[in-house]
Amino acid sequence: MTGGGATLPASDAHVVDGERILLIGIDGELQWVDFDKLEPISEAKRPFPAPVSRSMIIEGCLMAFWVEHDILAARMASLDLSIEFSQGAHKSEVRAAMQPSPNRPPAVEVAGAKWSRILDAEPLGLCELEGRIAFVLWKRGIYCLSTDAEEYWRVGELNWSELKDIPRGQEVCGLHNVGGDLFVWSRGGGWALLSGTDGSTLEKGRIEIPASIIGTYFSPESGWLLGSNRGHLVRLKQLGDEPVTIDVGGPISAAVWDEEVTGWRICGWRENLLWNDTELKRWDRDELCVQLLKHPTGWKVLENTGRWCDF
Repeated sequence: MTGGGATLPASDAHVVDGERILLIGIDGELQWVDFDKLEPISEAKRPFPAPVSRSMIIEGCLMAFWVEHDILAARMASLDLSIEFSQGAHKSEVRAAMQPSPNRPPAVEVAGAKWSRILDAEPLGLCELEGRIAFVLWKRGIYCLSTDAEEYWRVGELNWSELKDIPRGQEVCGLHNVGGDLFVWSRGGGWALLSGTDGSTLEKGRIEIPASIIGTYFSPESGWLLGSNRGHLVRLKQLGDEPVTIDVGGPISAAVWDEEVTGWRICGWRENLLWNDTELKRWDRDELCVQLLKHPTGWKVLENTGRWCDF
């Protein structure tokens, strides 16, 4: 794909085939960026007129959730990355299609999608599970689909009795593929391991945390990194270990385990952090960073302005 475009204010990015980066704009725009040059190579398109809340790349497709809180609309969709993105409908068209009226137009589809589904609850988590799609919906439960939207299994809401009195303590905040099974975290520190085959609960427990978990990251080499809504970072090599907790004063937006320095590279609140077993290093930044990239020229961070900078 050739052509150019201005850099988008960004909310996320995914590397595709080691040659391109799919940049996701703060309003749901999609734009291709050259991996080597880190420059746009396409115009931005909005297949659906809402911000992308969660996304991943699977089997050559973008699997994403669009959520528009304004009009209480949510949609999940799969877009084939080998096809040029299309410009979708305006928010006013989506709103009109939702009004109770005998002349109401049909529901607005996600432009260019292989398939899409209207959601009746907000998505709280998404991950790849052995070539399948696992996701959780608020007050609905956890689902596992094929890349063609065929349902493998679903389970209801998970509950932890010891968290029932903690506001939002049982709300799921993270899903991860761990050895082919689905690992689930809740905001109150509850965890569960579900069978990737049928969703049955294999193990369940809870860890003590200083505040609500809002970010969960996993590395087979290092274990878990959890981020709280009050700026705590919690490291846990494996369940049953004593958690190591530090306070960095603000939320984090991305984290990646770097085996070469045996530490977590982290995008914090207007700062970058490197946390290994012996120390925590911090570098101030003027802008917020939303994603990390291991590049041939060194580690890069994506600012919310859409600019790529050295870590």
